[in-house]
Amino acid sequence: MLRLQSLFVCVLTALTASPCLAQGGVQLNLEGAAGLHGALLELEVTALDTRLPEPRAVQTDLSVYVAPRTSSLAALALLNARLQAQGVATVYPLSEKGPASLFVLDATRVRMRAGHGFDLTLTTCEGPPAWIRLERAAQLRSVSKIRVVAFGRSPVDGRTQSGLLNLDLDGKANSPSVSNALRKQASALGWLSDRPEHNSWRPLKVGDGLYVVGCSVSVSGADPWWLDIGL
Repeated sequence: MLRLQSLFVCVLTALTASPCLAQGGVQLNLEGAAGLHGALLELEVTALDTRLPEPRAVQTDLSVYVAPRTSSLAALALLNARLQAQGVATVYPLSEKGPASLFVLDATRVRMRAGHGFDLTLTTCEGPPAWIRLERAAQLRSVSKIRVVAFGRSPVDGRTQSGLLNLDLDGKANSPSVSNALRKQASALGWLSDRPEHNSWRPLKVGDGLYVVGCSVSVSGADPWWLDIGL
């Protein structure tokens, strides 16, 4: 009996001392440039600082205004510097071609809003999203577009396949209606997906036995949406 109790205590201690936290890389893409009145970029990141013996969560909340015609490269360079100053590990490739990219490492959640001339894409690089949520701060005045690319892989034979989902949002759209519309559109495409909460959605499979291993979500339009992704 004492031996069993000792074993139980050891297992319980291990579980409580080293919690299993989902984490992974998230890629931020910006296309375009700030409009004639500049642009406000808002970014919230929760990530794990894995440099410590026991990883701890690092949370940062950024809100930066950039001047008219600021490029996407310059805007992400500023966000990269601010994230690193807060202890968030990032990779910022220097490139003059294509969309500007910033990789946030060991993230558990990334929430961002751009607009004002910028088109935003968030991508989970090391696994499927735990949730995808789109939120708006006020009544939208124009149509916005969502584009979802889900990449699936078979754990049995290694087959891969990607799927594409497009959705238009009108001025009456909100988080619950968007998540429901995404679920219905995914079902029509033959995907398996669910709604972890009434205001969120996630793809699970994009084909027969093809589990989602990465997902890219883009939102564009004159009225900026919050794009929230968890891991």
